[in-house]
Amino acid sequence: MTLPMTPAGSSELLAQSAVRMAAQIREGALSPVALVEQSIARCQVVQRRCNAVAVALFDQARRAAEQAERQRDQGAALGRLHGVPFSFKEGLGLLGAPKTCGSTLRRQQVAQFTATAAQRLIDAGAIPVALGNQAEMALWPETDNPVYGRTCSPYQRERSAGGSSGGDAVLVASACVPFALGTDGGGSVRIPAACNGIFGLKPSRGLVPLTGHLPLDERGLGQAHNMAIARHFAAGPMCRHAEDLPVLLEIISGPDQQDGNITCRYTPRQAPAPLRKLYLYQPERLSRGSRVSPAVAKALDDLAHHYQNQGTRVERWHAREMDDGFGIWLAVLKKEAGVRLADILGDGQPVAHFSHAWQALVGKPRHATGPWLATLLDSLGECVGNPGLTHRLPRRDALQQALGTCLDGHSLLALPTLPGASPGHGHALRYPGDIGYTALFNVLGLPALSVPMGRLDGGCPVALQLVAGHGQEHLLLSAAQALEHTFGGWLAPPF
Repeated sequence: MTLPMTPAGSSELLAQSAVRMAAQIREGALSPVALVEQSIARCQVVQRRCNAVAVALFDQARRAAEQAERQRDQGAALGRLHGVPFSFKEGLGLLGAPKTCGSTLRRQQVAQFTATAAQRLIDAGAIPVALGNQAEMALWPETDNPVYGRTCSPYQRERSAGGSSGGDAVLVASACVPFALGTDGGGSVRIPAACNGIFGLKPSRGLVPLTGHLPLDERGLGQAHNMAIARHFAAGPMCRHAEDLPVLLEIISGPDQQDGNITCRYTPRQAPAPLRKLYLYQPERLSRGSRVSPAVAKALDDLAHHYQNQGTRVERWHAREMDDGFGIWLAVLKKEAGVRLADILGDGQPVAHFSHAWQALVGKPRHATGPWLATLLDSLGECVGNPGLTHRLPRRDALQQALGTCLDGHSLLALPTLPGASPGHGHALRYPGDIGYTALFNVLGLPALSVPMGRLDGGCPVALQLVAGHGQEHLLLSAAQALEHTFGGWLAPPF
């Protein structure tokens, strides 16, 4: 886990968990000013290589660190993350900061308030040093947009950082910050977490407010239609070390009187009893997806052997409906939530498809290729009534019932987060079905966690996904710490 030295100081400090940083700050062994300076220096190094930062908050982070140090030295009451640097997705919104969501249509927009989940972290003493780059309007599993450009993997620059919360995942994986906050509507936390070899959690439906992010942003709050869409989204944490997950989840969870979908709060529990059963879903490929790599298949086998050695019963599980995860996700969003991608990409205005196509031909595209093509296909589908989507809703219901029986509070489901390690740029254009591994659990409302498996494939991290029953995050977080100990977890990038 060693990192190269930065001009500001020791790499070992930046590689620690947020929990350990906060403990050293409280004890007086670590200066918030020095820690934030090292975080900023590392951000600058990583930015030149990966383009992960959308908005640098360095000056205000320095001021916040100075205040945090004064408060500590004066004996003030300290929050659980006092003085610890972090980042969050640009599209969540920080009061007064740019909030373009990667869209040229929002180039002049600034946030009118700070997103609820981000504000809760700030109230706990954490210091934002950057807003991370994202996919345009959070509509694609790769981070690229016409405002800030493309974010690259810190492991292999020709590989994707994932999306849509890719910039923040890179900042965490590169030890710029110990944790970050993203949002997940189809895998937008878990996919970049997998690409960058860190932990990424999508909480259960009803647990963490989306307030601040599309569709519950400045314009969409209070609209019943948008609340129905937001039901399938969640803000969620990304971090290098599993011990941070329960602390972060406890801080960001709970109702905020704005996101009407949020009804409960996460309460830490004592370590649960050993799992009784692990269900293993290991397909060759999903519908419209790419083939599962040997490295991911081997990681699933190793996971199974680990649990068997712990006395857990491992059962190979295959429900036919699982293979159509992408189609089920799309059907629920279209037929039940009424999502229209053109409304999102066009920021409430019709997307000028022909105008964009011409601008793209002359090298001045208005939109990123992936989100634009998705919107074009979605618009064409609406013209012909989206044939084939309605019959997928019963598949969702069948899976909901089957998983409700299996995930009984003593069991987990293990499956890929992605079929391989971080793919090349543009991969999702050829294989959109790959997001079915993650997107399915958004419309099922179940908690899902991407877990780094402490190994590389072609120089990029290998990850798996664990899924629990609704409200059973404690099982995932306990498993995360055990698997990090067994398999090694995060591996530092080679620069």
